[in-house]
Amino acid sequence: MFTDVVGSTALWDSFPDAMGRALARHDEIVREAVDAFGGHVFSTAGDGFGVVFGRAADAVSAALATQRALAVEEWPDGAVLRVRVGIHTGDAEERDGNYFGPPVNRAARIMGAANGGQILVSDLTAGLVAAMSGVELVDLGSVELKGVIEPVRVHGVGGDGHAWIDAPLSTGRVSRTNLPRLPTESVGDLADLQRRVADLARASVVTLTGSGGVGKTRAAIEIGWLVVDEFADGVWFVELVPVADPALAATTIASTLGAGLQPGATTVESIVEWCVGRRMLLILDNCEHVLDAVTEVAEAIVAGCATVTILATSREPIGVAGETVVRIASLEHRYATELFVMRARSADAGFEPTDADAEAIAGICRRLDGIPLAIELAASRIRSLGPAELMARLDDRFRLLRGGGRGGLERHQTLRATVAWSYQMLSEDAQVLFDRLSVFAGGFDLDAAEAIGTGGHLDELDIVDLLGDLVDKSMVNAVRTERGTRYRLLETLRQYGEERLDDRGGTAAVRDAHLHHFVALARHLHQQWWSPDQADARDRFDDDWENLGAAHTWAITTGEIDHAHTLVGATGDVADGRGRHEHHEWCSRTLELADTTVRHDPRTLFWQGWWAFVDGDADRAIALGERCASIDTPGAATLGRVLSLYANMAAGRSDIAKEIASDLRSELPTVDDPVVRSYAALAIQSGFDPVTIASDADAALAAARSIGAPKTVAAALRNAALRWHFTDRPDLDRFFADLDEAIRLHESVGTSPHSELAVLAGGRTLAGDPGALDTLKRALQLAYDRRHWAVLNLALETAPTLLTRHDPVVAATIYGYLERSPPPWGPAGVSLRAIAAEHVEAIPDNETHRARGAATDRHDIVDLTLTTITES
Repeated sequence: MFTDVVGSTALWDSFPDAMGRALARHDEIVREAVDAFGGHVFSTAGDGFGVVFGRAADAVSAALATQRALAVEEWPDGAVLRVRVGIHTGDAEERDGNYFGPPVNRAARIMGAANGGQILVSDLTAGLVAAMSGVELVDLGSVELKGVIEPVRVHGVGGDGHAWIDAPLSTGRVSRTNLPRLPTESVGDLADLQRRVADLARASVVTLTGSGGVGKTRAAIEIGWLVVDEFADGVWFVELVPVADPALAATTIASTLGAGLQPGATTVESIVEWCVGRRMLLILDNCEHVLDAVTEVAEAIVAGCATVTILATSREPIGVAGETVVRIASLEHRYATELFVMRARSADAGFEPTDADAEAIAGICRRLDGIPLAIELAASRIRSLGPAELMARLDDRFRLLRGGGRGGLERHQTLRATVAWSYQMLSEDAQVLFDRLSVFAGGFDLDAAEAIGTGGHLDELDIVDLLGDLVDKSMVNAVRTERGTRYRLLETLRQYGEERLDDRGGTAAVRDAHLHHFVALARHLHQQWWSPDQADARDRFDDDWENLGAAHTWAITTGEIDHAHTLVGATGDVADGRGRHEHHEWCSRTLELADTTVRHDPRTLFWQGWWAFVDGDADRAIALGERCASIDTPGAATLGRVLSLYANMAAGRSDIAKEIASDLRSELPTVDDPVVRSYAALAIQSGFDPVTIASDADAALAAARSIGAPKTVAAALRNAALRWHFTDRPDLDRFFADLDEAIRLHESVGTSPHSELAVLAGGRTLAGDPGALDTLKRALQLAYDRRHWAVLNLALETAPTLLTRHDPVVAATIYGYLERSPPPWGPAGVSLRAIAAEHVEAIPDNETHRARGAATDRHDIVDLTLTTITES
């Protein structure tokens, strides 16, 4: 049985003495109930207890007695304590008064799903107590427990004096996290892990250190799931393994968070700006190969963001002041043997170890120092070698590899010995392919493996056979997806293969093949993105985004400027749609190389300017648009004018934008490239010329529907909706219908509808629709998460009008901020600004509040607006 206090942080902060007395009394009540039913407290983590009982009935009785006593207690000074309880039944190992094993971990996870005042039990425990008098069981069905991949059936418990509290469970369905789910049940002491992270929320930086393959990543994920409810703004997992270039570490962190590069700021400064005011846990996984870059980010976050906790995994401390270092040791012996048997049974379902096998398994685990990766590799051979045979061969290989002796951690050498032994069991051809596969960042598919694996005497059929052999020997992981099988090397194995490829002198040739393959793939996916199959293109871009980044890095490293330009141009649309701001850095690095080679490409200039437009830097976007238009290649002038039109509209220069739209309208029939033609049609439509708005909207929508790409159709519908609103005879039904369709199209391809929601909020404001405030909140949240300032500025135009009734001071403050710039986006912004002015003029002392708003930072304005909306 596990218990935990679910209290009020506000009360804790306001009445620390009262809460201290309340917790002391809570401890007395729990221990009294435990003692009354013969239980033994073996763990205290934070304010919770881990308790073992001889019978399931005694555990349930103690839980009910605890809840009844807590309910009638008169707590001091208004403090409120509620306790959640989780109970599971199983055989656990006792050692020195402590208890270990999977049943202990399962009980802790069940408790984590309960709310304050609830008692949850597993299905097994429910069956044992079903006949108890005075006990009510409520079958809650199968639920997802945090950190457990398979659903678990649980039951709620009520009884005399403590009725079951019917409230939604806190299950593993958490929206504010990107934590992966672990595919197998954990082996180890979850209760000990809970004790070690009890105060994680109060720390600034915690680093899990240990040798390669010891399980640092798994421990970090487990911790993330244990504490996910303590961080209101989420737990975010950043995988740094695929980052080959330390200069891209900060970019990867920013991309995972969705932190866009701010004008005039470095990537690190932009990350800090994004983190300010957020209560979140940032997990930085596998830092050792980019340590200096991670240290720079961590130091900046610690200095500027007191509400952010960093949990890092690395083979050594990251070296930040105030860092807490937690050593992840190898598995204890019993857990190591348990892991071996579990993984051996996964490889061979009929494996049942004999007494002799158990002795050999114990020897294997000792020789492998309890390192999980080494144990899993050894256990995977059980299909062809018995434990004693494994033991003999492992012993020989360790002696051989230790004989040379190199510096470094002993456990690292042991792990290398295990990997080397597995590698030596491969055929020569399989070794060659394995080494070549090490160039992939993240996963890869069969086509990619064939592209870099063929050569010499190996053909495509050889690659199919050899890749299957590598999967069978657990040197490559295979995962079946809707788009086919994806493969991935464990990082330790990938590093080993990378070293071997260097030894062969084959790195450059294989990376060249990798580059050529992903340039071709990017071209293909770009075409697919501009088609009805956009959702599939999105998924395939997502699958190989890390490889596309690695290919771009190699293109820059080797001076392949044409390939760099192609990768930038082919990935720009999906990067914009998916909020992948690291694409901005790809543009910057490509332009730097282009400057040295004097080989510029309009696509790179366009996308560099587009990111400036997104960041709210209209002048820089216009300058880049002019550079783009000056290049003497087909479509360059059109792209440059498109960029300049959008930037001028965002900056409130609608007259200039109309002139550009007129030029684009004239040249549109001569544009051959269908993508550039679509860009131009949408841009013309965005000029909102009152004379041509109807025909422009019809033309853009017709062009978008002919292409069939959902995101493009959504953009055309968004602009067309404005035609129905900003005319002498508004058709609000068409306005709302067009925007509803546009939002659904975005959802179908996983892109953000922040622009459509901003327009919808404005329309609802002008129409007096009561749903405008909720729409504005969602628009601001999505646009701010993407740091799309061009859209944010339009959305904010609706805020003064909507908030005047709720908080006139805030309304006037926001209006003062907006007054610093002309109304953006033509008639939409002008109409919203005019109505806002009427409301603000009626607010007493509005000049003072407007002056305060004019001096307020844009991030603070967004935060003020969202806070006020939430409280309204």
